[in-house]
Amino acid sequence: MKVQIITNLYPVPWAPNQASFNRQQFQYLSKHCPVKITVLVPFLERFRHRSTTLSPVTDGNVQISYRSYFYIPGFARWSYAATVLFSLLLEWRSIRNFSPDCLLLSWAYPDGVAGTVLAKLLGLPVVIKIHGSDINMHLSHGMRAKQILWAMKRAQKIISVSKALASRLTEAKIPADKIQVIYNGVDKKLFKPQPRHRARSQLNVAASRRIILFVGNLKLEKGCVDLLEAFAEISSNSPDVDLYYIGSGSQAEVLISRAAEQGLQSRVILLGSLGHEKLALWMNAANIVSLPSHNEGVPNVLLEAMACGTPVVATAVGGIPEVVPEQAGILVELGDISELARALGGALSTEWKEKEIVNSVSNFDWNTNSSQLYESLTKAVSAHR
Repeated sequence: MKVQIITNLYPVPWAPNQASFNRQQFQYLSKHCPVKITVLVPFLERFRHRSTTLSPVTDGNVQISYRSYFYIPGFARWSYAATVLFSLLLEWRSIRNFSPDCLLLSWAYPDGVAGTVLAKLLGLPVVIKIHGSDINMHLSHGMRAKQILWAMKRAQKIISVSKALASRLTEAKIPADKIQVIYNGVDKKLFKPQPRHRARSQLNVAASRRIILFVGNLKLEKGCVDLLEAFAEISSNSPDVDLYYIGSGSQAEVLISRAAEQGLQSRVILLGSLGHEKLALWMNAANIVSLPSHNEGVPNVLLEAMACGTPVVATAVGGIPEVVPEQAGILVELGDISELARALGGALSTEWKEKEIVNSVSNFDWNTNSSQLYESLTKAVSAHR
């Protein structure tokens, strides 16, 4: 069996750490079968990085090509699936030459919708993988929702990263037996407990400081600004605590500005985007990893933090309550900054048991994940025949 994947969620040369969970999953899937990925790149992003070559490459056992797509920014988002489909038609010959047995579409809109039309034209079965915002956000918009549900009803299988996302689809009348929940995995060789003092020594971080760490895109919906506001509430009573951000995004300047307004510029540190090895080191150096997202599927950063034995503080949204037990962290209601501040303070003062935290993610690994995905794809192909 050969699998053609279409997605916008994949690393690109100028953002090598983007969507690393998909890269890991598809690399493990390639141990089971040949895999080719078409990475969709928004044209404005491509224009900003026009000096960078986007030639087809091979990453391990995975063939990767890139295809830009046009859209009108901030206008008629219901039309994006059509523009993506046009770009995918330019990939027709490449996909046909690969001769896939099925299409795996990772992201519901516009990728999933455009890819479903392409699959119909190619006479191939289709499996759609949903992640979080692609359902939580787009199903709230009429025209986009209609297109997504149209695609879901025609897919042979839907892979959901959480039970909460699966429930959103069943509420929208998608048959439950078509949906399979497959949680993301964790690279246990990399994300594992290390002595905090050793990690801090490698990072040149003072042993006397306590660290709250945020990892993710610096966007409003990821709660990065909420976290800063909560940190400001506890900062005066916890003068030995610093807040670190790993990631990039539109709110970086806002965070710097607000930290300065609060007189916290020396205690709020933006590290930018970092690779996985550095990320694992920072998670071991931190006292807490916090992700107060507004909506989520199941964020890998929380699984990775727990695999390092580091407790987490997060919002009880999406699939997060499914994977964060009380022995591994504290969950708070979305939008309550004071509750978030109290949770941060409580987590910092709790004597957490590292072994219990690590055991809470013992079942999350990429070998299991890729085997389940391969089995699901195989059944989709068989059902189509």
